[in-house]
Amino acid sequence: MADDPHTRKSDDHSSEGVAGAVLGYLLAGIVAWGFLGWLAERFFDLRTGIGVAVGMMLGAAGAIYLIMKRLSA
Repeated sequence: MADDPHTRKSDDHSSEGVAGAVLGYLLAGIVAWGFLGWLAERFFDLRTGIGVAVGMMLGAAGAIYLIMKRLSA
Protein backbone atom coordinates (compact mmCIF):
# COMPACT_ATOMS: atom_id res chain seq x y z
CA MET A 1 0.00 0.00 0.00
CA ALA A 2 1.81 3.00 -1.30
CA ASP A 3 -0.53 5.51 0.35
CA ASP A 4 -0.05 4.20 3.89
CA PRO A 5 1.00 7.19 6.08
CA HIS A 6 2.56 4.89 8.69
CA THR A 7 5.38 3.75 6.43
CA ARG A 8 8.69 5.56 6.82
CA LYS A 9 11.86 5.69 4.86
CA SER A 10 14.81 3.91 6.48
CA ASP A 11 16.85 7.14 6.67
CA ASP A 12 14.04 9.08 8.39
CA HIS A 13 14.85 9.66 12.10
CA SER A 14 11.85 9.61 14.41
CA SER A 15 12.10 11.63 17.60
CA GLU A 16 11.40 8.52 19.71
CA GLY A 17 14.22 6.62 18.02
CA VAL A 18 16.69 9.44 18.49
CA ALA A 19 15.69 9.96 22.13
CA GLY A 20 16.04 6.26 22.82
CA ALA A 21 19.45 6.13 21.18
CA VAL A 22 20.66 9.17 23.14
CA LEU A 23 19.44 7.70 26.43
CA GLY A 24 20.90 4.30 25.59
CA TYR A 25 24.32 5.69 24.66
CA LEU A 26 24.49 7.82 27.81
CA LEU A 27 23.40 5.09 30.20
CA ALA A 28 25.56 2.41 28.61
CA GLY A 29 28.62 4.65 28.52
CA ILE A 30 28.30 5.81 32.10
CA VAL A 31 27.50 2.37 33.53
CA ALA A 32 30.08 0.41 31.51
CA TRP A 33 32.94 2.85 32.02
CA GLY A 34 31.98 3.35 35.65
CA PHE A 35 32.26 -0.40 36.14
CA LEU A 36 35.65 -0.44 34.40
CA GLY A 37 36.74 2.39 36.69
CA TRP A 38 35.61 0.37 39.70
CA LEU A 39 37.63 -2.60 38.46
CA ALA A 40 40.68 -0.37 37.96
CA GLU A 41 40.18 0.95 41.49
CA ARG A 42 40.35 -2.56 42.88
CA PHE A 43 43.23 -3.67 40.64
CA PHE A 44 45.47 -0.62 41.23
CA ASP A 45 44.38 -0.13 44.87
CA LEU A 46 43.22 3.46 44.30
CA ARG A 47 41.24 5.56 46.75
CA THR A 48 37.56 4.75 46.85
CA GLY A 49 35.51 6.62 44.27
CA ILE A 50 38.34 7.96 42.10
CA GLY A 51 38.22 5.20 39.49
CA VAL A 52 34.44 5.19 39.33
CA ALA A 53 34.24 8.97 38.94
CA VAL A 54 36.88 9.07 36.20
CA GLY A 55 35.30 6.11 34.44
CA MET A 56 31.85 7.68 34.50
CA MET A 57 33.20 10.96 33.12
CA LEU A 58 35.03 9.14 30.33
CA GLY A 59 31.89 7.14 29.57
CA ALA A 60 29.75 10.27 29.39
CA ALA A 61 32.28 12.03 27.16
CA GLY A 62 32.49 9.03 24.84
CA ALA A 63 28.71 8.76 24.70
CA ILE A 64 28.35 12.45 23.84
CA TYR A 65 30.92 12.01 21.07
CA LEU A 66 29.01 9.04 19.63
CA ILE A 67 25.69 10.91 19.88
CA MET A 68 27.10 13.91 18.03
CA LYS A 69 28.61 11.66 15.38
CA ARG A 70 25.30 9.82 14.88
CA LEU A 71 23.15 12.95 14.71
CA SER A 72 25.44 14.81 12.32
CA ALA A 73 25.10 12.13 9.65
